[in-house]
Amino acid sequence: MKLVAGPASTYLAEKIADKTGLEIIKLEHKIFPDGESYLRFPEEIEGEDLVVIQGTHPPQDRHLIQAYLIAETALDLGAGSVTLVSPYLAYARQDKRFRPGEPISILSVLKLLNSAGYGKIYTVNIHSPWIAEKSPMPLIDLHAEKALADYLKELKREYSHVVSVGKKGEKMAGMVADELGADYLAAKSSRDRVTGKVSVELEASRGLGKVLIVDDIISTGGTMVKVIKAVRKLGAEEVDVACIHGLMAGNAVEKIISAGAREIISSDTIPSDYSKYSVAGVIAEALMRGK
Repeated sequence: MKLVAGPASTYLAEKIADKTGLEIIKLEHKIFPDGESYLRFPEEIEGEDLVVIQGTHPPQDRHLIQAYLIAETALDLGAGSVTLVSPYLAYARQDKRFRPGEPISILSVLKLLNSAGYGKIYTVNIHSPWIAEKSPMPLIDLHAEKALADYLKELKREYSHVVSVGKKGEKMAGMVADELGADYLAAKSSRDRVTGKVSVELEASRGLGKVLIVDDIISTGGTMVKVIKAVRKLGAEEVDVACIHGLMAGNAVEKIISAGAREIISSDTIPSDYSKYSVAGVIAEALMRGK
């Protein structure tokens, strides 16, 4: 088994290679003036079982096409099999038709990747874990909550409460809280299907103390801002914000800090200035377990 460093996630492929001892193939890659991608395998791969490390974070469509080209080319060149590790899997939030006439985008993406030849996909904290049952190939959803908690323990951070949103968020908050020895709370949220506007309700006694708010994804920061304001209203002394996937679209960071967050922490599924902890260990362990 060899690792292939996709253009979107070369930094992460190198970390995984260090942890697994697996050989890494670094593709030749460039972007043409018209925006199209050029890829080339620099060595023979006939008969090799390849694990492609290629996130599909923004620009999502470019990274998806690159993932497709990598697998299709690898198999055409005689690779034995191709597995995809996409730490952030694009379009996972569109997991059903919220309004008539919409595509179920994540299923379309999974069908595309399957048609490229991927026999299995690993991802991390997918937004819609239930979609695995409908995936045309095995979809393994890894979890990075412990990696986040371990990072916070290294910093000797202590919190009275870990807060998140919704049923899935409640499970995430519970996992992190258990590791940190804190209590956890789940806020209720609802989203307007047309405007996308989110409302948040949090029921708790006052005097929350030091609070960690966790979510799987921070995109525009709108939901996070509402949760920050809710815990501040209940007397939270300090508020840190953490997520697995830090998209940080637009002025998300400015909004979150202005709302009263002390710090923003995300993993390296999406590279940014806020990538404070790594999912490489989680992925490396899964790959070696399934080797």
